[in-house]
Amino acid sequence: MSIQKKIGFLGAYSIPIFILLSFYLEGTYWAFMPVVYTYFFVPIIDEIIGKDAQNVQKQEFEGLIKDKYFDFLVYSHVWIHFFILVYVAIQISSHHFSNIQILGFVLSQGVYASSIINVSHELGHRNHPLAIIHARVALMSVCYHHFIIEHNRGHHVHVATPNDPATSKKGQTVFEFWIQTLIGSFKSAWNIEKRLLQKKDIKTWSLKNEVIQGILGSCAMAILMFSLISLYRNELSWIILIHFFGQSMVAILSLECVNYIEHYGIVRNEISEGKYEKVNPLHSWNANHFYSNLLLFHLQRHSDHHAYASRPYQVLRHFDESPQLPFGYPVMIIMSLFPPLWFKIMNPKLEQWKSKAIDSEQIKNIVRQFA
Repeated sequence: MSIQKKIGFLGAYSIPIFILLSFYLEGTYWAFMPVVYTYFFVPIIDEIIGKDAQNVQKQEFEGLIKDKYFDFLVYSHVWIHFFILVYVAIQISSHHFSNIQILGFVLSQGVYASSIINVSHELGHRNHPLAIIHARVALMSVCYHHFIIEHNRGHHVHVATPNDPATSKKGQTVFEFWIQTLIGSFKSAWNIEKRLLQKKDIKTWSLKNEVIQGILGSCAMAILMFSLISLYRNELSWIILIHFFGQSMVAILSLECVNYIEHYGIVRNEISEGKYEKVNPLHSWNANHFYSNLLLFHLQRHSDHHAYASRPYQVLRHFDESPQLPFGYPVMIIMSLFPPLWFKIMNPKLEQWKSKAIDSEQIKNIVRQFA
């Protein structure tokens, strides 16, 4: 890995820096600066810098995995997120901001919080207890704790099949997908946890149920923030609750836009009734745009992640054979919100990719090459 790319991962700190800076710049619309940066300037930077198809060399693989620099980056964002979350809450409850400014601050916090779900996603795939704790607590702060249950034990098992609520179908709008995945993913997480507790002879409605733990944890965080800040200001600061649940909603919907993008129309072959071919690097969309990939800790190299879920972000690889998105995630998220535009661009690309008809022997060679 080049030193430029290694340093480039520091770019993920740009969003919280812009959030803090937005409070100190005069003018109503500076509150939206992190949003504009993410969805306007990041795509421009992507186009200027270009794409990155370089994979790590085998001789540097172990060294990169053991390099604590990459661990520090993801762990630090959890702590920064909590600082920003509380800081924004204190600021908007202590100053007379306009409703437009408050909306900007909540949207900006939500954009950063959506990247924290991605950080939690990275940490949630690790076996270390410290990583799991950080992932779970961070997800509670955006009211989406059940994600770690359903994603690891549900989505990765059923991806690209009709059984996966987080796989979008061809012709399905992102708004229809939101309903499917928000309801379906929660039900899936609940049923997964229910089965695990039944095996241990524990009641489903128990504090040992991790779905319930997540709900209670999110409520406890919201109440604690509301109570402490209200006590400090000596008045009830209801804006705190609006801020907490507002940024959670933005983060969740952004995350589900990403799920929509990553798996749109991709299906695995059913080799027998109810049984599907093994997940391989062809079963997710990829975007290899350099800058947005650094900001998202290589999330856009999604095919490798699904083929090898435990592989740390710094060594995720690009596959030319995987279906490729025309733009990075920021542009694709905006595009998904306009279904006619999305279908016009993505449906032909989906059919074009399917028409390549990569056979089973080619797939084996791809997997063998990168295993």
